[in-house]
Amino acid sequence: GAGCCRGGGGGGGGGYGGLPASAWAPVLVYCALSGATIFFDELYPLWLVAPRDEGGLAMHSGDIGAIMACSGAALVTFQFLLYPPLAARCAPSVMFARCAVLYAVIAAATPFLAPLDPRPLPLPLPLPLEGGG
Repeated sequence: GAGCCRGGGGGGGGGYGGLPASAWAPVLVYCALSGATIFFDELYPLWLVAPRDEGGLAMHSGDIGAIMACSGAALVTFQFLLYPPLAARCAPSVMFARCAVLYAVIAAATPFLAPLDPRPLPLPLPLPLEGGG
C-alpha cells in the first residue's frame, strides 16, 4: 500500500500524523484543558456537597441542582448569543488563547471560595430551590 500509517501523510506538512509541527502546541494545550475540564466537572458537585471542615461548601443537593441548572443556562446563553459576535471579531487562535488564560484564572480562584460566608445571596428573581408551594 501507499503507507497509510506513515507520519507526514495526508498533506499536513511534515509533522507526525499529518499535522504540521506548529499545530502540536495548540492541540496539546487543548487536550490538557479538555482533561482538566472533565476532571473539574466531575469533582465540582462533590466539592459542593463535602463538609466545610473537609474544605467543601456543605451544600444541599437541591441547591447544587439549581447551581448546575443556572450554569447550563448561562452556558447556552453565552454559546448562542455572546460567542458568535466575539468569534466574528477575533481569530480562533486569539480566542482560544484568551479563553485558556481566563479558564486558568477561574480554576485557580475556585479553592478560595470555601472560606467565604455560606449564607445565600439574595436573588432578584425567586427561584424554586426547594419544594414548596
